[in-house]
Amino acid sequence: MKKILISFLMVLLSACSVLKVVPLDPKTGYYPAQTEAKTILKKPIDLDKRKSLLLINDEDFVRGQITNMHYFDSLMTLNELETRIVQANLTDKIPSVSDRIGINNAAKNYKDFLWFRVEFKKEGYTNKSVQFILTDPQTMEDIFITETELDYAWKGVNDQYNWYPMFNAMLKYIRENSKTYK
Repeated sequence: MKKILISFLMVLLSACSVLKVVPLDPKTGYYPAQTEAKTILKKPIDLDKRKSLLLINDEDFVRGQITNMHYFDSLMTLNELETRIVQANLTDKIPSVSDRIGINNAAKNYKDFLWFRVEFKKEGYTNKSVQFILTDPQTMEDIFITETELDYAWKGVNDQYNWYPMFNAMLKYIRENSKTYK
């Protein structure tokens, strides 16, 4: 009986991954999600004109999943952006990229890009939901927001219920706003 219980727990715990970079399913063109994310905002924009550079969080998981979408030409973190600004001798025009004004200056003076970020919404001291936000740094206007609730008790916080559904919502947004993406 003890072996059966241990086996059941191992299967249960291994069923949902956490921050595992996976390729798109070749049949569906999406990530293996167990649910769909809620789309809060999706503004129509010609994404093909803005796909040359995406500013992202400095996380291997985010970089891996967005790379596996095979849409954006280049991904760059804030640290990498700072290095490129210094190398281009633009520090007088862009002294910092640590805030929204600095990111706006970078988009205007270095290179046009889109800005992807992850934000947690809190209720008291607890994170209640997580959002993926895509922003046009030229105007600092959000163009896409998707969200999933964080269920610590029943579903857990994992790839299949949180991260992959939001990446899938982003893929759907790209397909709706790109003439070149398959």
